[in-house]
Amino acid sequence: MILTKRLEIHPMRAEEWRDLQEIFSDFEDSPEAIYDYPLPTDEKKVREQARVWSDSGYFYSVCLQGSTEVIGYLCFCGAEIREMGYSFKKKYQRQGYAFEAAQAMLEVMRKKFGVTEVRAELALGNQASLGLIQKLGFSRVGIRNHLFRKERGREERCGIFRKRFMA
Repeated sequence: MILTKRLEIHPMRAEEWRDLQEIFSDFEDSPEAIYDYPLPTDEKKVREQARVWSDSGYFYSVCLQGSTEVIGYLCFCGAEIREMGYSFKKKYQRQGYAFEAAQAMLEVMRKKFGVTEVRAELALGNQASLGLIQKLGFSRVGIRNHLFRKERGREERCGIFRKRFMA
């Protein structure tokens, strides 16, 4: 378990699916949903997603210290170069929790796993995520168009960002 000033971060567990369902539902109801792939919200699919993610070893649950409620999650997929992603319950957004958790996990990736580079790809219209990535010290290294939601039929301009760690 990783402890920060306010948070506890641990590898995701399949039994945390109910909190994951709330995170997914919050996201799907948000204006930012257009900037990412659709997430499941029905119980069966969320349970399966929680199991797959917990088995992968790439996903981490974020809780307030002393609580078992998962307020958000982070993922760091890949080997030497990790791809970072995250999502938090609406009621916990804009309070610095994502920054605090991501900053701590970036240190863990560097020190414990020897990761030399972390990347993130996000729609340039997603101002909240863009601000977080920049605050974490990522630099934009490219742009590409990406179709997240086929039903919209419109591609979004995405920035490709990276953070390199000094040896």
